[in-house]
Amino acid sequence: MDRAKRIAYSGMVSALVIVSLYIGLLIRARVTFLALATYMLAIPVIVSNISTGILVAFATDLLAFLLIPDKVYALFFVPMSFYPVIKALIESKTKLHWVFKFLYFDLSLLAVYLASKFLIFDQVVIKYFTLVVIGSQVFFYVYDMIFTKFIGWFVNRFEL
Repeated sequence: MDRAKRIAYSGMVSALVIVSLYIGLLIRARVTFLALATYMLAIPVIVSNISTGILVAFATDLLAFLLIPDKVYALFFVPMSFYPVIKALIESKTKLHWVFKFLYFDLSLLAVYLASKFLIFDQVVIKYFTLVVIGSQVFFYVYDMIFTKFIGWFVNRFEL
């Protein structure tokens, strides 16, 4: 794909991601639209390459912090924005991809928790920590299964 098309796709995806995140704030469906936004970030990785995916992830992270009023929501988006790139790398390199994907997710969750605790809030307390951890693991498993189906659909639909 030539450079102009890569830039155009990347710009459109970045705009759609920010719109998706903002809609998630407006209708109180943050997790759903966060997942949808990260699914869209797979498009530059699929139609172009991993380098383009990384650049689009950085651009959308910057735009999210500038345009999304809820900074904790934007902070949760940052590690998830790089997941399409991580997924592409891990699934192409190893058969133990589930182990590494969950490791990435758990470390990302820990990083967001620590960053929000030290940068945004003085005291972040999770009363039901074990329940939150288990629930997030189940969410991530379902999220990744749907993500894999989306990638398959996208590749088949657009014959890539």
